[in-house]
Amino acid sequence: MTSPPAERIFNSGDLPLLSLPGADGLITCQWTRENLGMPAPAADSDASAQRRRAQVGFVLVEPAWLVRAAAERVRAPGVDAVVLHAHASPPGRSALALAFASHLRNVLRRPAAGVDTRLGNNVVTAGLRPDLCGFEDLVRIPHLVTITDGTGAVADTVVWEIMTIDQFDGWLDGAPRPDQRAIEAHLPGLLRLRGLQRLGRLDQRLAGVLTDMLDGGPLTTRLVHRFPRVVLPLAAAA
Repeated sequence: MTSPPAERIFNSGDLPLLSLPGADGLITCQWTRENLGMPAPAADSDASAQRRRAQVGFVLVEPAWLVRAAAERVRAPGVDAVVLHAHASPPGRSALALAFASHLRNVLRRPAAGVDTRLGNNVVTAGLRPDLCGFEDLVRIPHLVTITDGTGAVADTVVWEIMTIDQFDGWLDGAPRPDQRAIEAHLPGLLRLRGLQRLGRLDQRLAGVLTDMLDGGPLTTRLVHRFPRVVLPLAAAA
């Protein structure tokens, strides 16, 4: 049996150093050839070395075109990840979104059978919730992400990923599409639930089934999306 993935906790050393203009646009990232498709080292790599192996750029985009431009740009040659950046977004949120894109691409993403490996590894993320109004072919996924600061304090937050409907169905791996609005409405409770599980403070009388499903691993958004009837009532009570 495959052991569950260890929880990834992001710290300031994991975040790329970005110099961003005061404008809306796309942060684009291309990892060097020797790093393409390869999993991160056991220690999740030296952050500075990861930065040296990535080419990061910025493309100015009108706000109304951000989502569509990102969806198209990530399929362009030489682009592995795209982050939507709104000028009002704190730079740290966009830096976290880029660090998480690297984590998604190198560690979590597994292309479905028959899908081009390079395209299967590409990701689109955002530090703030993207507005997908008018984009019926796209889905936004709220990933539960753990961060820490220099004091050692640990907190949970959300980084958003944008998928096509086909990518979303492949990611669900046969599970029916859940009610995305219900999941987003439960995000505060899901973040609390993730923290309680990390601290070993879940009420086993109520959360025993969830604990068995996690098998020592962290609560992930993929598990939430695959088993919302199990997780969402617990999040509501957290």
